[in-house]
Amino acid sequence: MKITLPKAIWLLLVLLPWLSFPAGAEAASEEPPLIALIMETEPWGFYHPATGELQGIWLDIAQELELTSGLSQTKRLAPYARVIEGLANGAADVSYLIRSEDRDAEVTHAGHLFDFGSIVQVRQGIQLKSYDDLQGLRIGVLQSIRLSPRFDQDQQLHKVMVRNYENMLAMLAAGRLDAVSGNSLSLAYLQEQMQMQGLVGDRLVLQVTPVTVQFSQRSQRLVQIPRIQKAVEQLREEGRIDAVLDAWAGKLWRVDPAEVVQ
Repeated sequence: MKITLPKAIWLLLVLLPWLSFPAGAEAASEEPPLIALIMETEPWGFYHPATGELQGIWLDIAQELELTSGLSQTKRLAPYARVIEGLANGAADVSYLIRSEDRDAEVTHAGHLFDFGSIVQVRQGIQLKSYDDLQGLRIGVLQSIRLSPRFDQDQQLHKVMVRNYENMLAMLAAGRLDAVSGNSLSLAYLQEQMQMQGLVGDRLVLQVTPVTVQFSQRSQRLVQIPRIQKAVEQLREEGRIDAVLDAWAGKLWRVDPAEVVQ
């Protein structure tokens, strides 16, 4: 005797493997997040003093990259030395840093994000129109920072080494420095936070410094570099990276390559 299944049951049995397949395929295609090690310093990456939440320029740019590339990131803060170590040994997949030739063997650049200026900026009332005007000024300089070969090697300048930008700007406000130096974005952000815009005057752009997305050469996720590169290009074209930077520091951080001192 031939047993005939009801059509509804027969159809369910036929379709069941296909109905369950997409969920399994989706789970199988889910990729683990990139491990992003971010230098801990304000305004780039820091903990909100009240909430303890991660915030900063790199966190915002990382979020834009996640949305555009479809690749999630596990973001962790670390001191600069540990970020460099993590990229060198593969403990981190990716970070966001200035481009430095002495580390090019350890990283692959996965997109040019923006350029900031390495600058010297004087107190209001002091003239700074040329490199020669730096002579005789008390210039605050962060320990171990590199601003430009000419400035870094100049032994004739009066450089006052300080621990951080906050101390440097406080010394400028107190009259213990004539000028501050560093990256234009951090200085613009902190001057606004410390309400010092009216205290600073002329600036000299020593060089323009590129900032890139950097993948560890030892990362197991190097295959994702084209996706990140494409996402960075899209974000730049749409002005979304500059929008993040301007939201943190205003527009005074911006520099034109034509401003670089000769």
